Amino acid sequence: MKDQRGRYILEFAEMDVQHEYLYRLFDSIEQSTEVTDVSFMKTVLQEIERYLNFHFTSEEHLIRSYEVPGFAEHQSDHENMASQFIRYINDFDAGQLNPAALRIFLTGWLMEHSEQSDSQYVSYIKEVRSKNGFI
Repeated sequence: MKDQRGRYILEFAEMDVQHEYLYRLFDSIEQSTEVTDVSFMKTVLQEIERYLNFHFTSEEHLIRSYEVPGFAEHQSDHENMASQFIRYINDFDAGQLNPAALRIFLTGWLMEHSEQSDSQYVSYIKEVRSKNGFI
């Protein structure tokens, strides 16, 4: 299901809350091609990095706990995204960050990852929970 902004919602509270916080962080990135407030951008980048690490760890723990097939691929997708994000941090450190490009990358990645990858593990977990009477 998609919300009014076209962002995919898993209808799985554990992850929807985390995804919404990530979207709010991404939305706080200015839409210009140059950083206008270095201090603010540094704070936002630090929080995004911190929260992405928390979120990826949460998802991966959930996937392992339920023995969802495809864990390695999911983890690899997280690692690839984190590597790309680090490149943006390096651009920031070098004074060359394009905030608008970062915002588009982060939002687009989360939308695609949620719809294509996260939806698979969520379906699997919902099925397991349903069989066990937890839903």
